Amino acid sequence: MRLHDLPWSRPLDDWPALGVPWIHVRRGESRHPVLFFEVAGRRYAIKETGPQAAKREIRALRELQRRRCDALEPVGYVITRGEPIAAGIVAGREVYLSGDQGYCVTRLAERALPQSLLYSFPFTGGNKRLLLNAVAALLLSLHESGVYWGDPSLANILISLSGRRLTALLADAETAEIVTAPLDEGLRLQDLNAFVEAMEWQAEDIRLARGLRDDERLVTDEDASYFLSRYAGLRAERDAATSPAASLFARLREFELRLTRLNALGYGVMEATMEATMEATTQARRRLGGEARRAAAKEARHGHEGAFSVATMRPNWYVERVRDLLGVTVPSTFAARLYHHLSAHRWLLSERAGHDVAMKVVVRDWTRLIHEPALTFLHAYHPGADTATFYATYVAILDHGWEMAMREERAVSIEEAAMDYALASATPAPDATPPHE
Repeated sequence: MRLHDLPWSRPLDDWPALGVPWIHVRRGESRHPVLFFEVAGRRYAIKETGPQAAKREIRALRELQRRRCDALEPVGYVITRGEPIAAGIVAGREVYLSGDQGYCVTRLAERALPQSLLYSFPFTGGNKRLLLNAVAALLLSLHESGVYWGDPSLANILISLSGRRLTALLADAETAEIVTAPLDEGLRLQDLNAFVEAMEWQAEDIRLARGLRDDERLVTDEDASYFLSRYAGLRAERDAATSPAASLFARLREFELRLTRLNALGYGVMEATMEATMEATTQARRRLGGEARRAAAKEARHGHEGAFSVATMRPNWYVERVRDLLGVTVPSTFAARLYHHLSAHRWLLSERAGHDVAMKVVVRDWTRLIHEPALTFLHAYHPGADTATFYATYVAILDHGWEMAMREERAVSIEEAAMDYALASATPAPDATPPHE
C-alpha cells in the first residue's frame, strides 16, 4: 500500500477497519482525529482537518523545517471534495457549508513517542525534569527562529528518543505564526504561560487515566518554576558573548564556564563548533532586517565563540560517547567531566586552526598528548586501583592541569599537571627528629 492508495474519501476514523496498518488513533484537544500508521516501512501521521487549515499547517511546517526547528517532517496535504452540507435558513434562503475535507500528512521521526504514551510514562521527578528540559529547549529554539507557537502543550509534542538524547518535536503547527526573529518578549511570555497552564490540566488527565487519588498532584508549582528557569537559563547562555579583544585564555575560560552552566541547568553539549555560528548568522542576515539584522551582525562579531549543540541527554550518554571516542568505559560519575575536557580541547584546536577541527582529529591529538601519557602515569601512580579510583584520579589531574593553565595563562602538559597533582596530594612525612649528639 502507498500513500495515494489510502482511502482518502472516507473519514479517518474508518481507516483502521478498512485495512490501513495503523499504529494509533487519537483526537487532539482541537478534536481533530489523528492517525499514526506505517506504509512501506515508514511511519506517518495524518490529521483530518479543514482544507485551508491543512494547507496552512503544511506550509508552516515547511518553514519550520527551513529554519531548522525540531518539528514533524511535512509530506503534504490532501483535499477531498464532498457534498455541500445544509447549515440552515438565513434570510429565507438555504445556507450550505463546504463538505470538502483536508488532511495534513507528516512523517514521524525515528523512535518518536506519541503524546498518548505520556499517560503511561512514569512521572517521577527525574523524568519530569527530562521532559521539561526538552520542551524548554524546543520553545527557545522556536522563539529564537521567530516562531510563535500559540498552543504549546504536551498534547502537541512528540518525544524523540533517537541519538541517545531526548528531543521534543513540535507535532501540531495549526496555530504557529512565523514572525520576526527573534520573537518579542510579549509573545514569548504568552507561549511560556500557555505551556505552564496546559501542564496543569494535562496532569489532571493523566491522574484520571491512571485512577490516582484526587489529592495526588503530578505537576506542582515547583515543576512550573523549574520549566521557566530552564528556559531563562538556556536563553541566558545562548545570549552569552565574550569580547573579541579578550585573550585566548580568557575566551577559553568563558567557553568552559558556559559548558559548566549548561550542565548545571541539566543540558548536555553534544558538540561545540565555530563555523556553525557563522553559517547560521550569515543565513539570518540574508533573510532578516532591522533590529534582527543588527542582532545578527552583533553575533557575527563574536562568531569565534562557537555554537553549542545543546540537548537533553538520556542516561549514560556521556559514558557511551566517551567509549565511542576513546575506546574506554568510564564510570558515569566521571564521563561527563572527561567529555567536558575533550570539548574544551576541541575548542582550543579549532581556535588555533581558525576553523572547526573534526572530532576524529581532536581524538587523535588527545590520545597522543593526553590520554596515553595519563594512563602511563596512572598505572604507575595507582597500581591495581579499581576503575572508579583510576578515573577519579584521571579527571582530577585534568581539572588540576586546567586550573594551572587558567591561573598562569599558559599551556600545561599532562605530565606537568600529573606531577604537580601528585606532589600537591601527597601526605607530608612526619618531621624527622635530629639525633642527639
